Amino acid sequence: MQDAHILLVDDHDDLVENLTEILEDEGATVTRAARGSEAIERAQSGFDVALVDIRLPDATGLSLLPDLKHSGDGFAEVLLITGNASLDDAIEAVGQEAYAYVLKPFDPTDLLATVRRALEKVRLQRESRELERRARIAEKLAAVGTLSAGLAHEIRNPLNAASLQLQLLERRIKRMSDEPKLTEPVGMVQRELSRLSHLVEDFLRFARPADLYMRRFDATAMLKTVVRLQVPEAERLGIELLSELPRTPLYVNGDREKLQQVVINVVRNAMEALEHRGGLIVTSLAWAEGGMVRLRVRDNGPGIPEEILQRIFEPFFSTKPMGTGLGMAICHSLVQQHGGAIRVRCDEGTQVDILLPASTG
Repeated sequence: MQDAHILLVDDHDDLVENLTEILEDEGATVTRAARGSEAIERAQSGFDVALVDIRLPDATGLSLLPDLKHSGDGFAEVLLITGNASLDDAIEAVGQEAYAYVLKPFDPTDLLATVRRALEKVRLQRESRELERRARIAEKLAAVGTLSAGLAHEIRNPLNAASLQLQLLERRIKRMSDEPKLTEPVGMVQRELSRLSHLVEDFLRFARPADLYMRRFDATAMLKTVVRLQVPEAERLGIELLSELPRTPLYVNGDREKLQQVVINVVRNAMEALEHRGGLIVTSLAWAEGGMVRLRVRDNGPGIPEEILQRIFEPFFSTKPMGTGLGMAICHSLVQQHGGAIRVRCDEGTQVDILLPASTG
């Protein structure tokens, strides 16, 4: 049960203390609730398996079942516990997809075995969802690879030619007049052509990743550079951008230029989340387990809804009106190419952790 999150819902203190001790001895993390309303609130943070008494002061375990089953990522399992079993309750529990209907008094060994089976079901469901997600991404990657070859010839060359002609037209117009009605439309078209060019570059960069220039570099210095580059824009938006850095350098093996772009992209995303309200962004650097360096970008913004969070690295998925849906997908791909990982969680804001292999030599 190592790292399992168990929600224990019961108003009998002695039983709760006993079960908590048993579960924590097995390595689980236990969250306790004595009332139905409290259980619903605690469940929003997510859990793996819930042990719920069928009789509570303000609700029944059966009435809580639907809400508990659909909380978090929707893959949690619920075990109902009762000291007064009835056939009607057992039938309703099965109908509402309770994992088990456990009678008091119960044998701790049997209960632990049931919880383990429930945890295994949850794990398999989540792995299945992850495999489906990866399959969707693989299909999209294949489509991007095919599309990128055509984009390189069919779009880039005409875009470059159009951009050059517009620059020539703009110079000729300015020789004749500085009238904004003549020059502003040309500037607008030039900006749109530039945006299309960047879109093509994003497609190509994602579909055909460039070779990495791997070397040992100071991640502390890189993070200082990112903050220095982004502070002016942050101040313009009323955002405080801070850094928490170690006193001594932390070295990483990787392509500094590409990893710096990853961090800039994450910081800019945080700034976009705060641009209409202001707020705080804190970047930090520290050692992590397994010989890794952890680079963190944390903001106090509104966070990311769970349904969006699950798809944040999926190619072409974007919530921005003009977004390509490739920014975070490219970041994820680059970090993985470095043998690292990127993780996003939302708890009073958004926190992005980038884990990279440390260099100790």
